[in-house]
Amino acid sequence: MRDVANLPFTTKDDLLASYPYGSLAVDLKEVRLILSSSGTTGRPILTFYTERDYDAWMVRLARNLRLAGVGKGDLFVNTANQALFTGRGYTEAAPLVGAATFPVGPASPEKHLKIMAELGVTAFHAIPSFALKMANIAAEEGLTGKLKLKKAIVGAESWGEATRSRIEKWLNVDAYDNYGVAELGGPGIAIECPAKDGLHVWADHYLVEVVEPDTREEVNVGEEGELVVTTLSREAMPLIRYRTGDVVKLLPSDCSCGLKTPKISRIKGRLNEMVKVRGISLYPKVIEEVISSFNDLTGEYQVLLSGIDDITVRVEYKRGLKGCSLEDFERKIQAKVKELTLLTVKVELVEEGSIINDGKARRLVDMRKL
Repeated sequence: MRDVANLPFTTKDDLLASYPYGSLAVDLKEVRLILSSSGTTGRPILTFYTERDYDAWMVRLARNLRLAGVGKGDLFVNTANQALFTGRGYTEAAPLVGAATFPVGPASPEKHLKIMAELGVTAFHAIPSFALKMANIAAEEGLTGKLKLKKAIVGAESWGEATRSRIEKWLNVDAYDNYGVAELGGPGIAIECPAKDGLHVWADHYLVEVVEPDTREEVNVGEEGELVVTTLSREAMPLIRYRTGDVVKLLPSDCSCGLKTPKISRIKGRLNEMVKVRGISLYPKVIEEVISSFNDLTGEYQVLLSGIDDITVRVEYKRGLKGCSLEDFERKIQAKVKELTLLTVKVELVEEGSIINDGKARRLVDMRKL
């Protein structure tokens, strides 16, 4: 495996250039399923599965579910889009661990909460921004005590501990971070165990490296860099040294849960989300930690870049905000951002529901490029 480091990288641009079928390593007639990336950062990328690829994917997702504690006796709901996106796989994997599934399909956070409360749903899968919306609604409408949730598998966006705390508190659930990339087969690359001290990589299917993005040299364990993944078992779309664009650390493999797989940290952010402002590197996740520290905010936000390094942070406040003026509240948030980032930003408070996401949350809007 050491020789892998001598091979060239594969990038998203390579896959875009080969659209639609140039990345296929088998005849199209061998393909069982075609899915797509979300296209959050541009044109979507197709991902392909042979029969064996699909079966291996289900095995990995079943491992994820078991490690998170989902199994026989659970009623599982997948809040993710059930159409072209790879998050749908959890609906098909849940029965493999003995859980019953209720395929709700596209629905609002309110509808999902209603179903969860009425049916006694015990486990769900969601992207963080959707789970946070459900948590806010549960808190506002007094639904937390009516839910029977135990486990949540959350991923596909970077999210911090403060957001996890909100989701766990207001949905009364134990939330696990999981990692996947559509091009690499979707979720099922890595997941947290109950120790929540990094994500375990399924090393019989994926080889992971962490490299310095500019020099492309491998960094040491515990050092930050870009996650690079090589598939070891995919037939339809094997990828060698795929640059994910996700910023992580490679962690020591020892874990109190007993597993000795490679481990990665939770995702700090994406390289294309990191911006240099006045000489300081800024990731939206840092803003998230600030926003989540204020109970009167919903947790929804956007970082807008304009002009010459001008930053505006749009933040939703909860309905019925009392106790201070919006201007005073904006100043408090501004001071907290400056404390953590050394950057002076403009803060714009907007009403709950003003920031609308179609699918994954778009946290960074760089209007300097528009």
